[in-house]
Amino acid sequence: MSNSNSPTAFEAPEPARLAPLFPGYEIECLIATGGMGAVYKALQLSLDRQVAIKILPREFGEDESFRANFEAEAKAMARLNHPNLIGVYDFGEAAGMLFIIMEFVPGQTLYHSAHAIAIAPEAAARIVVGVCLGLAHAHEHGVLHRDIKPGNILLDQQARPKIGDFGLARPMGATVEAGEAIFGTPHYTAPEVLRHPNRVDARADIFSVGVVLHELLTGRLPTSDLRPPSVICGCDARFDAIIRRATNPMPELRFPSAAHMAKALHVLCASASASASITTRTAQRGGPSASRRMPARQRHPAATPKSAGNMVTMVLLVVAVVIAVGYLLLPHNNKPATAPPAAPVSPPPQLPTPPPPGVDPTPKPNLTSDVWPSWRLDSPRCAGCIGPAYFLALAASAILA
Repeated sequence: MSNSNSPTAFEAPEPARLAPLFPGYEIECLIATGGMGAVYKALQLSLDRQVAIKILPREFGEDESFRANFEAEAKAMARLNHPNLIGVYDFGEAAGMLFIIMEFVPGQTLYHSAHAIAIAPEAAARIVVGVCLGLAHAHEHGVLHRDIKPGNILLDQQARPKIGDFGLARPMGATVEAGEAIFGTPHYTAPEVLRHPNRVDARADIFSVGVVLHELLTGRLPTSDLRPPSVICGCDARFDAIIRRATNPMPELRFPSAAHMAKALHVLCASASASASITTRTAQRGGPSASRRMPARQRHPAATPKSAGNMVTMVLLVVAVVIAVGYLLLPHNNKPATAPPAAPVSPPPQLPTPPPPGVDPTPKPNLTSDVWPSWRLDSPRCAGCIGPAYFLALAASAILA
């Protein structure tokens, strides 16, 4: 695998062909397929419970290094137990194909649930808070997901997010050997995953969550034009700051943990709910009419104009950031480096029950995660997918904010 650009096109076997390989299960149907394998719905006969079985292409099973990592990662994931994570029950090999047996979640991926409809900011925040708390639990147990995107987040029947498809997961501190394939999903993957794979920690997953939040709010991926979500969809401008911090190209400037990002979103939602409650009570008591109320976007104090001296300082800071990020994005040698200690992860904050989901049926551009499957990021096929212009623009935006 390390000498090829990507796995060959994977053709998912028919359920009837898999039946002899899993005698303790009744394979019911194919759920999904992609470059990294296929997922089937099955019934575990001994416990009379529905499960999901994911099989990987044979190319992965033929790579001894991948097999060893797969076993270590499957055992690590089996120790995870969190309501926002899909449980792992078993793993192994069948007819040369590695497989993993997981909790079956009746529902759809976030990609399919949010397809062509606008998600209310409160609902987007509630979903992302759940994703952050699930990731915080995984990070505390030393597991990085490395492929967070809408297609890997399921919503159960209570609209609770559950992170699945840990197929690219890797223990924290694991090193990437020279020439080893680097997989991920373009546009969702943090820049250091490709440029400095041995320096990756939990903050790479936080970057991906920030991209997902932007996409849920706007229906589109972040671009170098720097139009923030508040301008695109009219959401609270505080979402802009959260997304800008989560997707900063420099890991040290992101949230230090997924739990910290969850707390920031919860504080935003709690204050928004309190403001809405006050407005409602005022209206019920015969307060100022709607025509005389201050528009929502003007309720926060306007930014004070910056002096000429401050502008010079900011320009110098932007230049410094551009130079630093340019160095980050320049190719370096592939010699393995010792991974630095991962950023400290705080315990997930004890949050009250988030507000109920809300969905605005207004059509909007389609989410794009199905367009971008998990690919080998260091292959020519992926050249330019992780755009330097966007990361440079983000860095400048972070200084000017």
